[in-house]
Amino acid sequence: MIYKLLRNIHLLAGLFALPALLTYAVSSVQMAHRIRIPQNVTEEDATLAPGLAPRAAALQLMAQQGFSGDLGGVLTTPAQTTFSITRVGSRYQVGYDPGSGRAHVKRTDTGILGELNRLHHLHGLHHENRAMNAWAVMLAAVSLILLTIGVTGIYMWFKLQRERVIGAILLSVNLIISIGLLTFLRS
Repeated sequence: MIYKLLRNIHLLAGLFALPALLTYAVSSVQMAHRIRIPQNVTEEDATLAPGLAPRAAALQLMAQQGFSGDLGGVLTTPAQTTFSITRVGSRYQVGYDPGSGRAHVKRTDTGILGELNRLHHLHGLHHENRAMNAWAVMLAAVSLILLTIGVTGIYMWFKLQRERVIGAILLSVNLIISIGLLTFLRS
């Protein structure tokens, strides 16, 4: 009875985690093999209220143009304020003149590979974009699920006596490779 329950938990947990793991697998291959991410760059001008602080300018631009993302890279000089608005797959680099209210926006779209790459690096629950925070929550759940898959897998392996030898071999090889890689990476 408990074996069947754990087997079902193991299977459902693996199916739930699969989309996130595939996202990480594709983005890992892209980064490891340095597959170039094509970028589509467009530029436009916008008019904002003069004299805005960087955050206020970003919020007004986001509301006016329909942009979304995290504000960052703020640099203020007497003549101009620059900042970026970053979201998964897109980056808006903004140059804002507080005296006139004019803003120049350079938008860089990176397509699906860029989105997967950004999702791979996304962390924390501090994003203004709810979808980015939802992704972070899902990754926390997937981390717990992977631990669950490991525990249930070891329990089921131990319960199936005919699988113990091959399971012990696979666990040992995996442990040796993992420790070897960690040692090699640290040296």
